[in-house]
Amino acid sequence: MKIQLLAPSDTAWGEVLRRRCHDCYHMPGWARAAEFGDRGSAGALYARDGEAELLLPLVRRAIGCGEWDAVSPYGYGGPLLSEGAGQDFADAALRKAIAMLRADGCVSWFIRLHPLLNSSWNSAVGEVVDQGPTVTIDLTKSEAAHWRDTAHGHRSDINRAMRAGITVRIDESFGALGSFLAMYNASMRRLGAPAFYYFDERYYHTLRHELGDLLKLFVAEEAGMPIAAALLTVAPSSGILQGHLYGADDRALNRQPLKLLIHAQRQWGREHGYRVLNLGGGRGSNGEQDSLLRFKRGFSPDTRMFRTQRLIVDPKRYAALCGGGKAGEQELADLRGYFPAYRR
Repeated sequence: MKIQLLAPSDTAWGEVLRRRCHDCYHMPGWARAAEFGDRGSAGALYARDGEAELLLPLVRRAIGCGEWDAVSPYGYGGPLLSEGAGQDFADAALRKAIAMLRADGCVSWFIRLHPLLNSSWNSAVGEVVDQGPTVTIDLTKSEAAHWRDTAHGHRSDINRAMRAGITVRIDESFGALGSFLAMYNASMRRLGAPAFYYFDERYYHTLRHELGDLLKLFVAEEAGMPIAAALLTVAPSSGILQGHLYGADDRALNRQPLKLLIHAQRQWGREHGYRVLNLGGGRGSNGEQDSLLRFKRGFSPDTRMFRTQRLIVDPKRYAALCGGGKAGEQELADLRGYFPAYRR
């Protein structure tokens, strides 16, 4: 089995994607943008044994003294496994990768599994944890079925917004990107979001440059002025749309522009032949019924479980970074809490 770390510039990365059904999160361009979001250097683990392949994007984050840890780029960039390659191959690749990463100073590895493409992932390496449901919209359904799936209150608000003259368009030039950034950051402040959800402006410009037509900016306008906007990613090979980031003007929230935006996104996806729109999950974990999750469930009853995988690459260094002694031993024994624990 051959194991190597690929840089975003390595042609082998793109060649794997041309052979495999994937999402935007698996693209080298997404990884380049993640360097500004996750504050590290991007790459991908690549394993091959005959026709069996595994690709796993990651961001290398410095800890100090030459040590580092790995994390999936923000989103759902989980393992991409070739057709016919089983879990035994994937786990063997992970174990071999852990040995290679440990020799290079890596301490831990946090993997975000894709709720759609990794639904059958059943790894015995490390710990796989259910984080909570994500809401998905089946775009193969008819428009009438989508309306039936929509909660009564959401239907009323969408119709009211349309009657009030609020419109939604795709901003091909990204001229409203500045307005989106202001609304998104204001929305995060209103929700009390941690610093992790605020992105360097270079992140957005890199996403646009790297993804090109695979990144859409939806803008809701009232009297010609943006009052809400959202970034949508498009993955033609898998038919997956991802509602990446959303923001709204605080002064327009009572007109429900975000509901109209999501309605427009599912309509666009259905009309363009895509398979599914993933709206993501809530603010809680382990199925907690928070307000954000309830909002998203107002568009669809369908959910998929978002899971993560936690790998200890260097147990001795992990325990030491967690305080050593009994504290370190306890963190090694239970990986289901905040991970890696030393970044808590």
